[in-house]
Amino acid sequence: MAYVPPKKQRHIKPVMIIVLMATLAIAVTWGYRSWQAAQPKEWENMTICGFDEEKTRELLQNTRKETYTIQDYQFYGESLNVFAQAYQLGEKDDVKRKSITLHNLCNEETITYTMEDSADRQIDLVEPQEGFYALSIHDVQKDKQLVYANVLHSEPYYTVRRNGKVKRITLIADASISEPALSQNTLFLQIEEVDPQEDVADVFIDPYGDRMINGYLQSGGNANGLKESAEMQEAAQQLKQELEGYGLRVVLAKEAADDVMGYYGKEGIMAKAYESHAKYYIELGMNSSNETRYGGSEIYHSNYSSATLANALMYGLKKNTALTPSNVYTWSEHSEGVSSSLYAQGKDGKLVYDMMPALRESGGRISGAAEFSDAAKENESLIQNANSGMQSVSVNFIYLTNKGDVSTWKQEKEKIITTLAEAFAAAIHVKS
Repeated sequence: MAYVPPKKQRHIKPVMIIVLMATLAIAVTWGYRSWQAAQPKEWENMTICGFDEEKTRELLQNTRKETYTIQDYQFYGESLNVFAQAYQLGEKDDVKRKSITLHNLCNEETITYTMEDSADRQIDLVEPQEGFYALSIHDVQKDKQLVYANVLHSEPYYTVRRNGKVKRITLIADASISEPALSQNTLFLQIEEVDPQEDVADVFIDPYGDRMINGYLQSGGNANGLKESAEMQEAAQQLKQELEGYGLRVVLAKEAADDVMGYYGKEGIMAKAYESHAKYYIELGMNSSNETRYGGSEIYHSNYSSATLANALMYGLKKNTALTPSNVYTWSEHSEGVSSSLYAQGKDGKLVYDMMPALRESGGRISGAAEFSDAAKENESLIQNANSGMQSVSVNFIYLTNKGDVSTWKQEKEKIITTLAEAFAAAIHVKS
């Protein structure tokens, strides 16, 4: 039998295994280091009110067991609105007519507010002092802790300038701010007094004149020797100067009387208003009518705000100038020349919108901004993710078509604007 020598063994499999294991080890090491680098730095305990970590943890953990969930919020003027459901224009929310208490964890002080129907009559942001506040609501005869449906760290919101300072408002709802973590995303309100930012305005003034509305030019009034656009631009410039004397930062909608602007689009009035971050929006205008007997002053507010600010302005004008409240309207809602806007039906068929664009489009989601029409939807990017809106009023000083009104305006217009500034500053608790 012939001898056949054995074949030489090729040790390919062991070599491949060794190579694969080495590659895997390198990959695991690289992967771990990459993962480790991506992790946040070691958790740092949050502290509030100057307390140490132990005291902070005790205060944050000391909340009520029974809770009430908030799903939405919006700042309006200098008021904070919170909602049990995602906000829907014209729909009642369960929070309304309940009481919410702010409990300052820094000093144990409490402030209670009743949530009224109007967007400016909610959680006041002017009265509370600096602090870190837990919030509770009185619901079904019990006080319940407010919690938020999701993790929330809101963008800072600023009140108007007072004595050279502003309050920076932040909403925080995040169980992980404490270690060990909170049982839920308890809602806290942080209020800090800080220096104002130059690019954040307080008041936006819109002098009415020639307007582009739905692609058509709507001319301002012109009668008895007065042209509305010229008079209101001059009034706006004086009002700006007067309010700046109170330390407020004021932005004008336009720089010249003959500027023609619309409400929508990136070059529109509302884009400029929202980009200013103002809290208050004041439209200045004049009325006219075929009935020359109609006369007097009218101040309008949104259906979604109270008449408080408008009433304060009208009272100041009536008391300190020769202007008188309008005699045109007699229904109960139009008291002493002050009224909410009439309702208008939007493209969606709902009769829930302010008819006056200045009032409707300036208030953010609360007043249905960017929803009324196809044209209004041009502002959707301004409103869609915004949680803020301006409190607005439309001041109509006189009827251009009434000779008595025109005479009063010509004789007292500087005094009228000075009075308006004084009344506005007093209404929002600002001193010169």
